[in-house]
Amino acid sequence: MKTLLVLRHAQAAHFGSKSDHDRPLTDKGLRDAERIGRAFRGLQPDVVLCSTAKRAVDTSEAALKVTDSTVEIQLLSQLYDTDVAQHLIAVHSVAATVNCLLIVGHNPTLESLVVALIRRPILMKTGSLAVVVAPIDRWDALGDNAPSYLVGHFYPGLLKKHLDLGEP
Repeated sequence: MKTLLVLRHAQAAHFGSKSDHDRPLTDKGLRDAERIGRAFRGLQPDVVLCSTAKRAVDTSEAALKVTDSTVEIQLLSQLYDTDVAQHLIAVHSVAATVNCLLIVGHNPTLESLVVALIRRPILMKTGSLAVVVAPIDRWDALGDNAPSYLVGHFYPGLLKKHLDLGEP
């Protein structure tokens, strides 16, 4: 059994003098990334694959910080402004010994990836986390007619509304 954590980056600053790739998180985005990190604190990823965009890196770092994780974040340019096929290539390259994988990136690709795996609609809002499990032994079997199941779907507004985190 493999667990795939799919995390869409948190709220980023609007376009300004920075390129899309270099947009940082807003203060709200940073708080939301920490909030979503608390949601998967019990699911420590063995490997993190992250887009090279600043907002994705910032989301990864903030979410992992609250989990006390020391896992190294692997930055992959193929997770920025690409398609589901490129994301699956990245996931399929992960070692079979990895049981929990976190992938951090962007919409619409992450939403399309989760939909392709679980075969039903899902809305990946900014800062959303989808927890997908698959009864497979190797990551390269993910999506190859093997069933995948959505076992959790969280987003910052839901967590803020239903959990007292003592934060704005």
